Amino acid sequence: MNSYLGTTRIQFLCVAVLLLMLFSDFCQGQQVNPIGLRADTSRESMDGSRKQGSHVKIFLPYLPYLAISHSVNAGLVRPADNERGWEYDMAVSHARISDKVYEFELRQGVKFQDGSPFNADAVLLNMAYFKKQPYTYTAIDQVYDYAEKISEYKVRFYLKEKYGLFLYDAMWIHFYTKNYLEKYGWNGKPTAPNLAAPGPYSLGPYVLTKGYVEGNRNSSVVELEVNEHYWDPRYPKVERITLFLDLKTDAAVSDVLEREGKVDIMPIPFSYELPTVLSEYAKLVRSPSTNNYSVHINMINGNVLLKEREVREAINKAIDQESLLMLSMNGEGEFSPTMVSPNFYGVRQASSHLQPYSLIESPLSSNLREDLINTIKKYQVKYGMDPDLKLQLKFLVQESFLFLIKDIKYFLEQIHIELELEIVAAEKDIFNQLFSTKGSLNEPNYDFLIWGNYDWIRHPWAALFVYRPSSVWSTIGSDDLLENYISLLFKTAIDEPEYIPLLRSMIEHVYYQSYMLFLPSPNKVLALNKEVYYKPRPSAFIPLWEIEVSDNHWSVRKGDYPVELKKPVEIIHSNQEE
Repeated sequence: MNSYLGTTRIQFLCVAVLLLMLFSDFCQGQQVNPIGLRADTSRESMDGSRKQGSHVKIFLPYLPYLAISHSVNAGLVRPADNERGWEYDMAVSHARISDKVYEFELRQGVKFQDGSPFNADAVLLNMAYFKKQPYTYTAIDQVYDYAEKISEYKVRFYLKEKYGLFLYDAMWIHFYTKNYLEKYGWNGKPTAPNLAAPGPYSLGPYVLTKGYVEGNRNSSVVELEVNEHYWDPRYPKVERITLFLDLKTDAAVSDVLEREGKVDIMPIPFSYELPTVLSEYAKLVRSPSTNNYSVHINMINGNVLLKEREVREAINKAIDQESLLMLSMNGEGEFSPTMVSPNFYGVRQASSHLQPYSLIESPLSSNLREDLINTIKKYQVKYGMDPDLKLQLKFLVQESFLFLIKDIKYFLEQIHIELELEIVAAEKDIFNQLFSTKGSLNEPNYDFLIWGNYDWIRHPWAALFVYRPSSVWSTIGSDDLLENYISLLFKTAIDEPEYIPLLRSMIEHVYYQSYMLFLPSPNKVLALNKEVYYKPRPSAFIPLWEIEVSDNHWSVRKGDYPVELKKPVEIIHSNQEE
């Protein structure tokens, strides 16, 4: 780290600590003494049982359909915070009979939310509908062949070819009642989970009672209630969940920090960490993550200069990852040479020989800055543009990412590029434009867009599918070599010796082509109501059924919130918990 940024970070931390000390002692009318944050005592009255009347409210601005789907739906396996990234759900065991045949033993005694039985016949019915309209962001739509009933609780899946990602795809092949399938079928979209309408249609611990949520469409509010037929009597631990999907960030922050009963859990901008610690009603939870910022460069119908590798590389070289991480992101994350978190399985090993461009040579260097400006001007001349005028580019950005994009706008201004920021209301608006780009149907035109690629498993393909040129998730255009890398990765299991070298080759290719903007990978930072327990997963997946509230939570407490509990709580580092 250069000395200026190192000093700035230290100064920030010193000011933060001083503010904490002053706040504590000013309120008590005492002289300034070192502050001691109180311990989190919320779990003292939590015994794992469901509290009558319990109700938790959550704001989910990013990938809500991924975050909550397994709380309503269920498949053979579901995401898990373990090395392989999954655990059994509706299956209790499986056998890989061959590269193309998988057999699953099903959980017995399970009922759908409407009380109808779950068995091998239900699986086959679902797979028949899936075959007609599968999701399309992986290769499962091409490689899945058919399913066979072996016994009442045993099914066998047949693939057309070797496919090392099958169990990860199986997480999102959810099972629905016959009534649901007849009404809605499968969605055939580039996003997987299918929460098209409320009703007792699936197998998860909660029933969707109000709203709908899919990748490209959602209601503003979603409500969930306990599934009384759920197979595991330990869960869920809260009777009712309300999810807000379209709130403004500042309004949501005010709700979680300054009052009770409005918002209990939300991801917060890094600049709100200190106010969260000082809040009377909220506490700060931090954890490493597999989160990524996906910043797409539109090489399909964006500005023609973006088709030039040298221009894309110049843009990436102008992005000062050190400043973004230490200042804009408040130190919450780690450097990344590509658009993939180093916390994914195998990525750190596969990319250890690469560095973010700004760590190789600082964009603050006048020589580098001049070289980058000359590169932009050279291609302006090539394409008949006036090199005396800054290159004008448009950036589609969700409101909650403005803190980051405003800094990127500043960096690019230093190399002769002027960004016009077009702010969209919600993530679904970003996806609608992204999915339209491959067919050049996007409106308005754009040159960059950003979304929170906060995915659900430890396997990196969950982030890398945005590189797949043939996918509607990609804005790269044609690249046969990259398409081949992705196809091979789909076939290769993580325990095969070819996996790491293949991953390395693909990451190198994307790095040297500068196919996306490469930014630091962020930590997960949440504000929680002080009387809520939730241990975040590294991914976007949120097991709502594990959330628990104390006797002092607003939904179950009688009377006012005790004054002594309003004191600041120690910061919770979830990776250090049990």
